[in-house]
Amino acid sequence: MDIVSWEKNVKHRTYPFLKVRRLGGLAKDPKRLDRAVIEMTAYTRDGLVATEDLYLDARQVIWDMVENQTVTPAGYLHSFTETLGPTQFDSEFDDTWRVQGLIQLGIRPPRN
Repeated sequence: MDIVSWEKNVKHRTYPFLKVRRLGGLAKDPKRLDRAVIEMTAYTRDGLVATEDLYLDARQVIWDMVENQTVTPAGYLHSFTETLGPTQFDSEFDDTWRVQGLIQLGIRPPRN
Protein backbone atom coordinates (compact mmCIF):
# COMPACT_ATOMS: atom_id res chain seq x y z
CA MET A 1 0.00 0.00 0.00
CA ASP A 2 1.21 3.50 -0.84
CA ILE A 3 0.82 6.55 1.38
CA VAL A 4 0.99 9.74 -0.69
CA SER A 5 0.12 13.44 -0.59
CA TRP A 6 -0.91 13.50 -4.28
CA GLU A 7 -2.12 10.72 -6.56
CA LYS A 8 0.43 9.07 -8.82
CA ASN A 9 0.28 9.13 -12.59
CA VAL A 10 -2.48 6.81 -13.79
CA LYS A 11 0.02 4.45 -15.44
CA HIS A 12 1.76 3.87 -12.11
CA ARG A 13 -1.14 3.90 -9.64
CA THR A 14 -1.67 0.83 -7.44
CA TYR A 15 -4.40 0.10 -4.91
CA PRO A 16 -5.02 0.38 -2.08
CA PHE A 17 -3.51 3.75 -1.29
CA LEU A 18 -3.94 6.42 1.33
CA LYS A 19 -3.64 10.13 0.59
CA VAL A 20 -2.73 12.41 3.51
CA ARG A 21 -2.16 16.13 3.04
CA ARG A 22 -2.44 19.31 5.03
CA LEU A 23 -5.34 21.58 4.13
CA GLY A 24 -4.67 24.39 6.54
CA GLY A 25 -5.41 24.98 10.19
CA LEU A 26 -4.67 27.58 12.83
CA ALA A 27 -1.14 28.91 13.12
CA LYS A 28 -1.34 31.58 15.83
CA ASP A 29 2.22 30.93 17.00
CA PRO A 30 3.78 28.04 15.02
CA LYS A 31 6.97 28.26 17.09
CA ARG A 32 4.95 27.14 20.14
CA LEU A 33 1.82 25.46 18.83
CA ASP A 34 0.36 24.66 15.44
CA ARG A 35 -3.08 23.23 14.70
CA ALA A 36 -2.90 21.48 11.35
CA VAL A 37 -5.98 20.17 9.56
CA ILE A 38 -5.20 17.15 7.44
CA GLU A 39 -7.34 15.55 4.78
CA MET A 40 -7.05 11.78 4.78
CA THR A 41 -8.49 9.81 1.87
CA ALA A 42 -8.50 6.04 1.43
CA TYR A 43 -8.86 4.40 -1.99
CA THR A 44 -9.38 0.70 -2.72
CA ARG A 45 -10.87 -1.56 -5.35
CA ASP A 46 -12.21 -3.90 -2.66
CA GLY A 47 -15.53 -2.24 -1.82
CA LEU A 48 -16.84 0.35 0.59
CA VAL A 49 -16.27 -1.68 3.79
CA ALA A 50 -12.61 -2.37 2.95
CA THR A 51 -12.07 1.29 2.07
CA GLU A 52 -13.64 2.48 5.31
CA ASP A 53 -11.58 -0.06 7.26
CA LEU A 54 -8.40 1.31 5.64
CA TYR A 55 -9.40 4.83 6.70
CA LEU A 56 -10.21 3.69 10.25
CA ASP A 57 -6.93 1.78 10.57
CA ALA A 58 -4.95 4.85 9.47
CA ARG A 59 -6.95 7.06 11.83
CA GLN A 60 -6.07 4.69 14.68
CA VAL A 61 -2.36 4.97 13.84
CA ILE A 62 -2.60 8.77 14.05
CA TRP A 63 -4.54 8.55 17.33
CA ASP A 64 -1.86 6.23 18.75
CA MET A 65 0.81 8.75 17.73
CA VAL A 66 -1.04 11.44 19.68
CA GLU A 67 -1.50 9.19 22.72
CA ASN A 68 2.20 8.25 22.69
CA GLN A 69 3.38 11.83 22.01
CA THR A 70 5.25 10.53 18.95
CA VAL A 71 7.89 12.88 17.60
CA THR A 72 7.62 13.65 13.87
CA PRO A 73 9.79 15.95 11.74
CA ALA A 74 7.17 18.65 12.39
CA GLY A 75 7.19 18.11 16.17
CA TYR A 76 5.12 16.32 18.80
CA LEU A 77 1.51 15.42 18.04
CA HIS A 78 -0.40 16.34 21.19
CA SER A 79 -4.09 16.60 20.28
CA PHE A 80 -6.54 15.01 17.88
CA THR A 81 -9.97 16.21 16.72
CA GLU A 82 -11.81 14.55 13.87
CA THR A 83 -13.67 17.44 12.26
CA LEU A 84 -15.23 15.28 9.52
CA GLY A 85 -15.56 11.56 10.15
CA PRO A 86 -15.15 8.89 7.50
CA THR A 87 -17.40 9.88 4.61
CA GLN A 88 -17.95 8.12 1.30
CA PHE A 89 -17.44 10.25 -1.79
CA ASP A 90 -17.53 9.37 -5.47
CA SER A 91 -14.08 8.24 -6.49
CA GLU A 92 -12.47 10.05 -9.37
CA PHE A 93 -10.84 6.78 -10.46
CA ASP A 94 -12.81 4.07 -12.30
CA ASP A 95 -13.76 0.93 -10.37
CA THR A 96 -12.56 2.24 -7.00
CA TRP A 97 -14.05 3.34 -3.69
CA ARG A 98 -13.15 6.51 -1.76
CA VAL A 99 -13.59 7.36 1.94
CA GLN A 100 -12.37 10.71 3.22
CA GLY A 101 -12.20 12.61 6.49
CA LEU A 102 -10.63 15.66 8.12
CA ILE A 103 -8.53 15.58 11.29
CA GLN A 104 -7.15 18.52 13.26
CA LEU A 105 -3.82 17.81 14.97
CA GLY A 106 -2.11 19.90 17.60
CA ILE A 107 1.63 20.03 16.93
CA ARG A 108 4.34 21.28 19.29
CA PRO A 109 7.75 21.96 17.74
CA PRO A 110 10.52 19.48 18.54
CA ARG A 111 12.70 20.27 21.52
CA ASN A 112 16.15 21.59 20.70
